[in-house]
Amino acid sequence: MQRQVKLSFFHFLRNIHLFHGKIIPGEDDMVSNKNRNKKHKQKKKLRLPVIFILVALISYIFSFIFLNKYEMVLTLKGDNPLYVEYGEEWEDPGVNAYEKNAYIGFIKSKVTPAVSDNITDQLGEFTITYHAKTNRSEAEIQRKVIVQDTTAPVIELLSNPDTYTPFNHPYVEEGLTAIDNYDGDISLSVTSEEKDGKVYYSVTDSSGNTATAEREIVYDDRMPPVISLEDGGDILLEQWSQYTDRYTAEDDCDGDVTSNVTVEGSVDTAVPGNYTLTYTVSDSHDNQAVITRTVHVIEKSDDGTIPDRSKIIYLTFDDGPGQYTDELLDILDKYNVKVTFFTTSAYPAYAYCMKRAAEAGHTVAVHTATHNYATIYASDDAYWADFDRQNDAIAAQTGSRTTFFRFPGGSSNTISANYNQGIMSRLAQQAEQKGYQYFDWNVTSGDAGETTDTQVVFTNVTTQIASNTEYGRSSVVLQHDVKDYSVAAVEDIIKWGKENGYAFLPISAGSPTAHHPINN
Repeated sequence: MQRQVKLSFFHFLRNIHLFHGKIIPGEDDMVSNKNRNKKHKQKKKLRLPVIFILVALISYIFSFIFLNKYEMVLTLKGDNPLYVEYGEEWEDPGVNAYEKNAYIGFIKSKVTPAVSDNITDQLGEFTITYHAKTNRSEAEIQRKVIVQDTTAPVIELLSNPDTYTPFNHPYVEEGLTAIDNYDGDISLSVTSEEKDGKVYYSVTDSSGNTATAEREIVYDDRMPPVISLEDGGDILLEQWSQYTDRYTAEDDCDGDVTSNVTVEGSVDTAVPGNYTLTYTVSDSHDNQAVITRTVHVIEKSDDGTIPDRSKIIYLTFDDGPGQYTDELLDILDKYNVKVTFFTTSAYPAYAYCMKRAAEAGHTVAVHTATHNYATIYASDDAYWADFDRQNDAIAAQTGSRTTFFRFPGGSSNTISANYNQGIMSRLAQQAEQKGYQYFDWNVTSGDAGETTDTQVVFTNVTTQIASNTEYGRSSVVLQHDVKDYSVAAVEDIIKWGKENGYAFLPISAGSPTAHHPINN
């Protein structure tokens, strides 16, 4: 009952729309207002986030349009610093380069940068600069490149399989090269040390890289001793004269082995004749040398005078051995005639003929190694260097050196003056001081340019020999065993000589020298 009254009362108030001077809503209106307020609040709550999002979006769009920025990004590929070996090919690793939007990071565009560098072909530190640029951004980045030399030189040892070192001798360098990738040829900087049968080599380049190498020394003894007959291979003695045999022997490993020489044969100066002495010596490695010497003992007349030597012929041959020397040696063997060869090294393929000649009892002497006047007569030392070279060649074939020689062009030549004034006079004096004996000639065959006719060569030789005999002189004949037409005349010369009572002898210590007057 009371609830109804209250409701009526409120209903009344709503109807009269007055409550304390205000309009008082009814109950239904109050419910409706509550719902509206609630919805309004809900709409208000939804409206604020939307407005915020719209404002942010508008701001971002405004910034993107009016305030947007781009950034160039460069990053190095590979190492930094980058180490490069001098002289080797290398490839620049390059860079990663792109332009990035400052606000939208995932928006990127690839860029190809320009490269500028100052790398040279020298060692040191250098810089490569990478630069990228567009109309909106640009950037650069640098890489340090270090060009270095860590490669050691290369030592190459040269060798000859036929080369060896004699026992008790120091090693003689066969040759080597040292090449460096930066310094080039540094062969002259190589140092070596011989120790315990090896040679140790070392070389360091300008960057401090060291290379080493070693060589095993090949020791051997392949050369026989060399016997030197001081008075030559053949000696002419007068009957009853005193004969003293003088010789020496030297070995490349053992040194002086003269005391080991054995001599077979003897000389009786009381009895005229030809006496052959054979000299033999071996070194400690059983290399043996054998040479012979012939001593010609000439009888004296009853009154003690020397018999006429005008009937002695000394055939001499210059400029060989050559392609006709073997033929000449066959002819000489056929008639058992001994001659003299003044040799050269002009035809090395025939060097063996010197050995054959010496073993047959011929005298093998020095003429010249080169026969080049400009070289030989350039100076005193140049002449004797050429002389020694040929004497060594003789020793290599015959086992002994000689003290006999003939000047190129003879002692009277004037061509030497074109190269050295007064040299012939000096060389003649020096030869005597050195214990050498030079021989000219007093019979010329004409085979040095005057004729190429065998019959003319024969006539020239025999006519001049007969003339020397009339004047009481022995004949020293000049021919050349490198001229076939001259060699072809030898057999007839020998026949003529024997038919006319002449003796043929090789030059020896007592032979006539037939010296010419010196003109320079």
